[in-house]
Amino acid sequence: MNESEWNELQRLWKSSPQQAEPVVAELARLRRRQRWLAVGVAIEALMAVAGLSVGVVLLTRGGTFFVVTGSATCAFVVLVCALSLWVWRLPRPRPEDAVEQALAAARQHARIGVRHATATIWALIAGMVFAAVMALARGFLSDTAALAGYVAIGVVQLGVATWFALAFRYYQARSAALARLDAIAAALTQ
Repeated sequence: MNESEWNELQRLWKSSPQQAEPVVAELARLRRRQRWLAVGVAIEALMAVAGLSVGVVLLTRGGTFFVVTGSATCAFVVLVCALSLWVWRLPRPRPEDAVEQALAAARQHARIGVRHATATIWALIAGMVFAAVMALARGFLSDTAALAGYVAIGVVQLGVATWFALAFRYYQARSAALARLDAIAAALTQ
């Protein structure tokens, strides 16, 4: 190793901690999130089973209103489950180098976050359509329209709007993290 190569290696060594900070922060975030992953999967599974159960119960009650709302419930649950599956089907990184491996893991985590936020936004759009179908079915396919039904729809719409805002903020944060990590990866390949 000649003098200029040694100087370049020293310069890279001294500048690496500042450049690697986003990678280290993303890996720490990944470790914290791993603890809650099993809880999140269990909650999603319970919600899916509950949603499908409600849909099947509605379908078995008979009548146009219950068939429409039961079908809408089942379709909504299946769509949200498909979006959740899409989030986790991102391929795993397989780099050979340790630095590249850490960066690839951090980028993978950021991509999953972006996908999760995207899936959440689409699920919320589906939730809004679901609430509209329920309200329309209540108005057009039932003999009596109860105030409690409309209050429930209003509560669902407020909840969807809140989750929509949170999902969009999460999307922005994860997209920014992914952009920083992509810039580091691009700098490493130069």
